[in-house]
Amino acid sequence: MTKPRSQRLQVVLAVAERKRQEAERFLADAQRRVNQGENGIVQLQGYLGEYQQQFTATGREGISIQDLHVQQAFMQKITHTMQEQEQALQQARDQVQQVQAYWQQTYARQKGIENLVQKAQNEESHERDRKLQQEIDERSQHVRPRYI
Repeated sequence: MTKPRSQRLQVVLAVAERKRQEAERFLADAQRRVNQGENGIVQLQGYLGEYQQQFTATGREGISIQDLHVQQAFMQKITHTMQEQEQALQQARDQVQQVQAYWQQTYARQKGIENLVQKAQNEESHERDRKLQQEIDERSQHVRPRYI
């Protein structure tokens, strides 16, 4: 005997749920990378600010040309690193948008399949009720009264 349609659709629903869960993991990972990138930039900005303050303080006291070049080169490296981090952060944000769109698709598909399963279950229940009523009607026609 074949399984009811609703039970066969449960397999499809399970696959859709796994894909949605996988998309949720991808989305969480992508969001974590964005958060890490934002934190990294904030740290670099703070470090650059501190170094600039130290540079200004030591500049007032007097500094050799060689030390001046070394400090300027170091601040340029920090600035360059910040720019690279900002580019990586933008890529991570773009990826979050793409993964979020994918998650929305998988979520919508899962909900659609859930609705389809529910509809199939309702139809099966209605069909069982109809058959039961038909059986009751047939039996009531065949019952002989006891008084005859």
